[in-house]
Amino acid sequence: MTDTEPALIALDWGTSGQRAWLLGRDGGILDARDTGRGLLTTTEDVDLRDPRAKAAAYESAFRQACGDWLTACPGLPALASGMVGSAQGWADSGYRTVPAPLDFPSLVPVFHRDGVLHLVPGLRIPSGDDPGDVIRGEETQLAGALETLAHPGGSLTVVLPGTHSKWVRVEEGVVTGFTTAMTGELYGLLTAHGILARTAADPVADDAAFSRGLAAGRRSRGLATEAFGARPLVLDGVLAPESLPDYLSGVLIADEVSHLLHASETHVVLCGARELCRRYAAALAERGVEATVLSEEITARGLWRIATAAGLLEDRLERTLKP
Repeated sequence: MTDTEPALIALDWGTSGQRAWLLGRDGGILDARDTGRGLLTTTEDVDLRDPRAKAAAYESAFRQACGDWLTACPGLPALASGMVGSAQGWADSGYRTVPAPLDFPSLVPVFHRDGVLHLVPGLRIPSGDDPGDVIRGEETQLAGALETLAHPGGSLTVVLPGTHSKWVRVEEGVVTGFTTAMTGELYGLLTAHGILARTAADPVADDAAFSRGLAAGRRSRGLATEAFGARPLVLDGVLAPESLPDYLSGVLIADEVSHLLHASETHVVLCGARELCRRYAAALAERGVEATVLSEEITARGLWRIATAAGLLEDRLERTLKP
């Protein structure tokens, strides 16, 4: 049973969305909100060159989401991850270089009229002869995944499907490497612009078309070639125009899996939106790989774990527990 005494405000504040949770003393969710006020919406009418105007816009968005919680529980610790901690966000929380454990002892404070919002740093792989890579926001999902799985150690591959899908390797609770694929963004661009967008109709769910796309994506002719194949399939009457998006989804996901799945892998953990994880699980199953699927709510669990490791909860819990 969840302890109903509020202990933490936790936010997943990204580019296009903002989710907020009020967590109890045991980390359970007391209340949840999805405002949709991501970085782009928060700053759409703001001159980002003006630090005061930018800070005011973020504080206003924060209060719109959590103001009543702050009023009801003055001094309640607050923690946020995601693009709110980027150079375009409320403050730049920086990056930790991998290998890095998922405890995050150092957070970046942002002061506002109601107290302090702590920001979680991202993770980075520095560029050398090859390009590096970055994670911002997904590190919290990783922390939540390990907490949810009660991960005892050893090696683990976690896949975080999305606009920019992440394939992360965790060894003994330490992130040792990761790779990003722009699969979701490519899907959005191809279905909104260009010849495939003109070929498609309003999408209708079609698992058969998705499976056909998976088969095409596994071939070795290249992503650009297989993606274009959707057009002649429609022109020849083999694929319905409204099924083109699902076919293309299959092509893109299969191509991603083909390049990023290690040959020795037999099990991965998927974290993300249910429908998207279902698609990735199908692509993995065709390669004989079992997937454990975790919901997006593990982000709240990850924020609780990070807040606990950073000591944000200690003072308030001590005050609350005193007779």
